[in-house]
Amino acid sequence: MLGSVRSILSAAWPFVGSAYLLYLALQQPPVRYVGVIGLVVVTPLLAGWTVGRLFGVGPWATPSKSDPQKDG
Repeated sequence: MLGSVRSILSAAWPFVGSAYLLYLALQQPPVRYVGVIGLVVVTPLLAGWTVGRLFGVGPWATPSKSDPQKDG
């Protein structure tokens, strides 16, 4: 049970962090700048992470057990 909760949390953290940066971007000006700059940096990384997890391409691709290529 703890493993499944940990798996769900590890998969959700990029979206939670992006939602928090979006919240900061909607606040008043000093905090807004932090949120906007954070979103500018994080959005391409989030897109790459999502594509890697969903379609299996790029550095965030989940390795399959039938993958013949081995590390090292």
